[in-house]
Amino acid sequence: MIGFHAYTVVKFFHVLFAIVWIGGGIMVTAYGEKARREKEPGSLARVAGLAEWAALRIFVPSGVIVFLLGLYLVHKGDWGWGHFWIIYALVAYAVSFLTGLAFLGPESGRIRKTIEAEGPESPAAVARINRILLVARIDLLLLVSIVFMMVTKLGQ
Repeated sequence: MIGFHAYTVVKFFHVLFAIVWIGGGIMVTAYGEKARREKEPGSLARVAGLAEWAALRIFVPSGVIVFLLGLYLVHKGDWGWGHFWIIYALVAYAVSFLTGLAFLGPESGRIRKTIEAEGPESPAAVARINRILLVARIDLLLLVSIVFMMVTKLGQ
């Protein structure tokens, strides 16, 4: 029988929640791009609403879990905090977290209010949705770069 150490279990959940977080981001971004290209009335607004819902219930909790479990893994794994890949991941996570806190979250609320006031196809709503999709794509690339660093451990 295979014995599992706490470290292995924690690493599994760290990776699982990273998959949920980043995979979800990829799906929302893909649906947003699909809706943007199809130009079906209201579809872009529906994607924005789903993204806001998923951010609060899936992305933020998953991101926090990934961060906390990552801290545990570095500590218990005797990795040390001075490796480039760990520093990069911490800085990139902070940038992503602050982007969500300072822009993505508040902008989602502004999009909802704009849609309620002016309609889903208003130029202001469409412009806000396109802007948030651009920032979300850039943020997603940042998160994927963290995965790259975790896998390759550059600078170890």
